[in-house]
Amino acid sequence: MDKIPGLHNRPVSQDLSIAVSEKEVKLEIKKNRIIRLLYVIGGTVSLVLAILGIVVPGLPVTPLALLSAFLYAKSSPKLYHWLLNNKILGPKIKNYQRRKGITRRGKAGVLAFMSIMVLFSSFLVIGPGTLRWVIISLGIVGCIVVVFFVPNAKQE
Repeated sequence: MDKIPGLHNRPVSQDLSIAVSEKEVKLEIKKNRIIRLLYVIGGTVSLVLAILGIVVPGLPVTPLALLSAFLYAKSSPKLYHWLLNNKILGPKIKNYQRRKGITRRGKAGVLAFMSIMVLFSSFLVIGPGTLRWVIISLGIVGCIVVVFFVPNAKQE
């Protein structure tokens, strides 16, 4: 073993795997104050829209709350933990983080509600014309995003 020169001077790579519990989420706080401020502003706007979505039909609550949690995780541990401990939005965010997605039943509910709102908006609220087809097209894009890009939740 000592016959190979320089063998002991080489760096040794080790696999240091660490199991992280659900409670320990790695927060990637940005160091630049301006970037952090922009993240806080974006998270707050997203949170306000999520709260409005509770009472306004068609405005998604969970995706906006998830976006808010993501932006707060990059800017402020205090705001992030406050959001996770919120009685209304916290359980939705924790469930998404724990299960890494939305259940099939949840996706079906989202698709049904989104379809109803798009059809209601385009045929009962908006008169015939180009805007109707824009709304229908955006509804189809939203359905495609939910089906193909939103991850399915892992079974517990």
